[in-house]
Amino acid sequence: MLTTSNQFGMNEYRCKHCNVIILKSYIVVDQKNYHEICYNDFIRPKCDFCKNNIINTFTEYNSKKYHQSCFINNILEKCSICKKPLEGEYLTDFYDNRYHTYHHNDLAECSSCNRLISQQSTNGGFDINKDTKMCAKCYPYIINRENQLSKINLEVRSLLSSVGINNLPQQIPITLVKNIEELEKYSGRNNISIKGFTYYNKTMLQGVKINENIHIYILSNLHSTAFKAVLAHELMHVFLFVNNYKLSSDTMEGFCNLGSKLIYDNTQTELSDYLTLSMFKNKDPDYGIGFIKMNEALKKKGWGKLIKELNYLD
Repeated sequence: MLTTSNQFGMNEYRCKHCNVIILKSYIVVDQKNYHEICYNDFIRPKCDFCKNNIINTFTEYNSKKYHQSCFINNILEKCSICKKPLEGEYLTDFYDNRYHTYHHNDLAECSSCNRLISQQSTNGGFDINKDTKMCAKCYPYIINRENQLSKINLEVRSLLSSVGINNLPQQIPITLVKNIEELEKYSGRNNISIKGFTYYNKTMLQGVKINENIHIYILSNLHSTAFKAVLAHELMHVFLFVNNYKLSSDTMEGFCNLGSKLIYDNTQTELSDYLTLSMFKNKDPDYGIGFIKMNEALKKKGWGKLIKELNYLD
């Protein structure tokens, strides 16, 4: 409150800041008297961004005060997609990108990393086919050519061998499948989440296996990390087939998903962390709950003991 002192009156007012007698107008705040200049320069709240006086309303954030416009334009977090301030509710993805909720309805998600595809957040992206959208961050790692498979196959087999998944048949055909519909035809299952399938057939003669036919089919246009994880999962199926394991569905798929997690654990990227988390959050009885069961078993037993006792876990 601004008021005026009477220099000839009986009461003598001193400025609470400088302790000098107040002769003219002064300001009273919290029953304390100040020279106007003392109050404005030293007492009045300052914006922690622009350092100018705060006259009326202000925004307090993390124990600091800001002009409302300074807070909105300079302190408030910005949308990763449109770069406008994030006022009110907003969404945050696994990669700590923050964006307005309405962008989630307007933009496609990357089929690989699940980011919203935009020029600002992912440098744009590509429409691979009607099922697959790939952001520009993931696109350089796409697997869609036969000549890419040999190196990946050797890498995945080597990693599986390091934990005891050995004696896999050497010449297993791997076919890239162009879309989910085609992969569903090979597998005979309707599953929009399917990424791979292993065909296995054996011929027996008088109780002896004389021939076996194995073929792995994997969805094309996956990120290399996801492709390796799918291949590891399918090779784990091959391991179970050729060694005559008889397992329930949740134990079998959960065990095979340990191969995928092995890939992610040895990749250690943001994407592999995201894909690992997705496995743990999966509520499917086989691929999710079964995986969590087998992961707990692996932590208790280790790979060697788990493989030996696999038939007795159901």
